[in-house]
Amino acid sequence: MEKVRQLLDPHREELVAKAVEMAMAGDGIALRLCLDRISPPPRSESPPVRIPGLAAGGSMSDKARAILAAAGKALISPDTATMMLGAIANAAKIIEADELADRITALESKTAT
Repeated sequence: MEKVRQLLDPHREELVAKAVEMAMAGDGIALRLCLDRISPPPRSESPPVRIPGLAAGGSMSDKARAILAAAGKALISPDTATMMLGAIANAAKIIEADELADRITALESKTAT
């Protein structure tokens, strides 16, 4: 990707001018490209949330239950719940990988001696 940028960078102004020219001539793809650059689609920005029991929950399951309970009580949106559950799932995978690496290291050190 960086190589492409290096190749295009010297022609940046000409390429932008051509895209604008094509958009003004009615090229739908060029028009969409230009509009996306002028006014990109809004990014989802969720306000901070407070979920009862989330910080206190010890296990990943407890945290997931707290998130589901908050969604069930309409304290957070379903989208926010989905995003947070995804974050917990990713964190669990990272923790699991770390623990597995630690176990392998311990086993290797036992068999090496």
